[in-house]
Amino acid sequence: MYNKIYDFCKIRNEGTIYSNDSEMPTPRVQFLMDLMDSEDIEYVLDKFITSRVTGYNLILKGTSNRMVVAHHDVNNHKIDNANDNSCSVINAIMIKKLMPSINVILLDGEECGGIGSQRASELINEGEFGDIDWILNLELTGKGGKYFFIGDYPGKLTKHIKSIFDCPINKTPANDSVTFRKNGIDSCVINPIPPINEVTQVRWDKNTYLDFSLIFNCHSSKDTISTIDTKDMKEFVEEVVIKILEK
Repeated sequence: MYNKIYDFCKIRNEGTIYSNDSEMPTPRVQFLMDLMDSEDIEYVLDKFITSRVTGYNLILKGTSNRMVVAHHDVNNHKIDNANDNSCSVINAIMIKKLMPSINVILLDGEECGGIGSQRASELINEGEFGDIDWILNLELTGKGGKYFFIGDYPGKLTKHIKSIFDCPINKTPANDSVTFRKNGIDSCVINPIPPINEVTQVRWDKNTYLDFSLIFNCHSSKDTISTIDTKDMKEFVEEVVIKILEK
């Protein structure tokens, strides 16, 4: 599954969610539907229409009270969008394969103010998924493996993660967790980044710092498939996220 990132990064949309066709899913959404069909993963295409856009969320429903999300839309349709956020989408699908009970939503419109996460929030608050305790939001999960930080979003999920891993907490740009939290749903964003041999703003432990510069590749031509590592994706999913979801 992790190697599907190479195919996914070749798929180009026409633009942001504002360019979506009102009748047909975007090329990236169609790729994901074909991938899940090939893997026998059940999903629902949740098409939603607002006064501004037509959006396409992909819902992989489970029985758990925990949820994982990752946004599939892009800001710059001319680039690979490898770390932001293609790798996280592939990782989220792999999480569903490993833990079928987990609820997973692949979100549209994160790059334009959390439009898809607003739609998902409404469904959650209407009881579509039962009682959801918290939502783990995957962002930029293509490099770093077991080294990661979480956003500064106090709540049950943050306490849960900190009880398992002594990871750093850092301020983050706007992301889908902000939308969920505005709707009264506990959520935290998680972001692996690799260690580096210099002092940076993110410290893993007293001797190790993380390469925060990778964050600034987002939306630029630097966000290429060459900057991520499928071994790191596997390590992050299977040694970090699965532990968070299991405990």
